[in-house]
Amino acid sequence: MLNRILVALILVPLTVYIYLYGDKTFIAFIVLLIGIGMYEIYQMMESKGIIVNKITGIILGGAIPLALYSSISSGKNLLGKFIGNNVDMSRGTMILILGIFILMFIRIYQNKVEGSSSYIGYTMLGVLYVGFLFSHIVPIKYMLNGSKWLMTIQILVWISDTFAYLVGVKFGRKIFSRGLCEISPKKSIEGSLGSIIFTVITMLLVKGFLFKDLNISGIHLLIVPVLVAITGQIGDLAESVFKREFGVKDSGKILGGHGGILDRYDSLIWVFPLMYYYINFFL
Repeated sequence: MLNRILVALILVPLTVYIYLYGDKTFIAFIVLLIGIGMYEIYQMMESKGIIVNKITGIILGGAIPLALYSSISSGKNLLGKFIGNNVDMSRGTMILILGIFILMFIRIYQNKVEGSSSYIGYTMLGVLYVGFLFSHIVPIKYMLNGSKWLMTIQILVWISDTFAYLVGVKFGRKIFSRGLCEISPKKSIEGSLGSIIFTVITMLLVKGFLFKDLNISGIHLLIVPVLVAITGQIGDLAESVFKREFGVKDSGKILGGHGGILDRYDSLIWVFPLMYYYINFFL
C-alpha cells in the first residue's frame, strides 16, 4: 500500500505538470510511456511463445508521437489542408504502413515463411494498440485549449477508475446479482454505473474551473463524461483480455503495486482516440 501511495504522489503531479506546461518534455514523456507499454505487451506475448520483433515494434511505436509532433509547425497534410487542428494524423498512418513493409522485408530477407503472419500481425498489434492509439494524446495537447482538454480527460479517467472500484466494493452485486463481465469477474454493474455517475458530476465541476470562459452546451457536458467512463471501462477490460490470454496478472512491475504502465494507462488507450475525434467533430 505504501508503495502504491508513493508512486501516485510522484506520478500524479508529474503528469499534471507535463500535460499543462510540457512541450518537448511532453513528447519525451509520451515516447517513454509508449516504449515501456510496448515492451510490456511484447513481454506478455513472448511469455506464451509468440515470436515478435520487439526492437522494431518499439521503435515504430515511439516514432508515431514524434511524427505527429513534427507536423505542428505546418499543421498541413500533403494537399495543404489542415488536419485535426494543428497535427497531421496521417503521419501516424504512414508509420503503420512503413512498419508492415519493414517487417515483411525482414521476413523476405530471412527467407522465412512459417509463422510470418503471426510475426507481423502480433508485432503490428503492439504498434497499433499501444503506439498509434495512445499517440492521439498528441493532437489533443496541441488543439485549441488542448492542455485543458487533456487535463479534463485525465481527471475524468481517474475519477471513473476510482469510483468504479469504490462503488463496486461497497455495493457490488447487491442490486444486480450478476457481474459486469466474465472477462473480469470482480467488476460489477453497480461499480460501472457508479463510475458513470461520478464522472458526470466531476465534469460539471471541472467545467467551472477549466472551461468557465468557453460556451460548451449542456448536452456535451453530459455526453463527454459518459463516453469517457464507458470507453475507459472498455479499455480496462480490453487489457484484461490480453492478460488472460497471455496468462499474466499484471502487464509489468515498473510501478510496483500499481503494476505496469499498461495497467495504469489502459483506459486512456481508447479514451484519447475517441475524445480526439469527438472534440474535432462536435465541439
